[in-house]
Amino acid sequence: MGFVLGPAAMIAWYVAEPAESLSPEAFRLAGILILTIIWWISEPIPIAATGLLAVVLCVVLGAVPVEPGKLDQARVAFAPFGSPTVFFLLGGMFIGRAMTRHGLDRRMALAILATRWATMSGTTLLAAIGLSSIVLSMWISNTAATAMICPVVLGMISVLGAGMGDDAESFSRSRYASALLLMLAYASSAGGIATPIGTTTNVVAMGYFRTDEYFGRPIDFGRWAVVGLPMAVSLGLALLVWLRLFAPTGKLDLPALRQHLRGERAKLSRWTIGQYNTLVVFLTVVTLWVAPSVLLLIGLDEQSEWMRAHFPEPVVAMMAPVMFFLLPVDWKARRFSLEIDDLARIDWGTMLLFGSGLALGNLMFQTGLAHAIGQSAFDWLNTDDVWAITALAIAGGLILSEFTSNAATAAALIPVVAAICGEAEIDMVAPLMGVTFAASFGSALPVSTPPNAIVYGSGLIPTRRMILAGVGFDICCGVVIWCVLRAAIGLGWSPLA
Repeated sequence: MGFVLGPAAMIAWYVAEPAESLSPEAFRLAGILILTIIWWISEPIPIAATGLLAVVLCVVLGAVPVEPGKLDQARVAFAPFGSPTVFFLLGGMFIGRAMTRHGLDRRMALAILATRWATMSGTTLLAAIGLSSIVLSMWISNTAATAMICPVVLGMISVLGAGMGDDAESFSRSRYASALLLMLAYASSAGGIATPIGTTTNVVAMGYFRTDEYFGRPIDFGRWAVVGLPMAVSLGLALLVWLRLFAPTGKLDLPALRQHLRGERAKLSRWTIGQYNTLVVFLTVVTLWVAPSVLLLIGLDEQSEWMRAHFPEPVVAMMAPVMFFLLPVDWKARRFSLEIDDLARIDWGTMLLFGSGLALGNLMFQTGLAHAIGQSAFDWLNTDDVWAITALAIAGGLILSEFTSNAATAAALIPVVAAICGEAEIDMVAPLMGVTFAASFGSALPVSTPPNAIVYGSGLIPTRRMILAGVGFDICCGVVIWCVLRAAIGLGWSPLA
């Protein structure tokens, strides 16, 4: 249906009489966006391919405004693919790949899950799964974090079910077993907002914020984390409370589970050279990311400015793969921490989607389409209260992310929210950060996020149960994001460098 509906809707738009408020380029771009959003939601082809198609159509149909004698349309349309923020995202993907290749992520997760406090009760077990998910997804993709921990959680459900005797099968489909898997998926999404590199939606926002149409300044890693980390922890606590209310624990064979987790941790080999190398690179990169903020905090303004000038975050991110390809794990065999086959395991589809999202967002401003949409939305909203607009931006991010990818949601909504803020003549920080954080969620459907799809694929979570739990968590997300942002901005916070 989406395959047919997308082109049909675009053609219907072009047949209709164009609005007087739209330039010819904006009118053509609007038709392309109609097709793009329908295909992003229905996914008749991969969403990255849809993004590329949209950029191609912008050139073919003349939706790129250029001045005579200036740059050609293709150069203008594809310029965002070379944005420094693209390379920031790429560096984070290499860090995640190195962690997975050498098993550092699994070691970190089991270090939390195998502790004694984690198996003290059903509540602490949920908390331990949530904590391990949040910690990992702060640095590697939500999908990778969920995929890595999911087999461990399924093993835990199997052990707990065995302790139930004849009721093993019923336990595996109980609400508490579902809660263990849902905690993994939802906490991975929550952890992603803690750092700028945690999820693609954050990086999409960073790409927009660097441009002159928005703030014209980069995001500061430390400033983001100052609010992102408490927000992730607050969401984790809200999720824990909600899932405990949603799923009573009942009687659990916790001693057997404790023994199982210790056995899993004992299976880990001793620390390898690859793990040491990965940890060194990871700590080096994070230190360079937060150093400007720390120097500024202690009053060393000149040193902080020097660090920003010589070690900007995208450059530091690109140092990571270089170091991984230089640090050996076996010098005699000429084997290094990352090798050529690891390049094929980088999520290039996300990179293409990210670049196309930036390209479409830039064109929305250049053609005036974002301004026209923002003016119409502002007239409909009939309010210029910054916190009312922030609440609506958060709600829009949560709702749209239920039906399409988080990155696509951010790419589609950020230009619109910015235009609404321009029409209302209010500071854009709160609404834009609200929609950025909210777009990382969308918890009710198996297709909403890759973590949801992974845990749903276990076959242990009925669809209706996921919808009920997800809607409840979406409400929690909306309230927590709005409250934390209001408190932080009231104290003078800004994520900008």
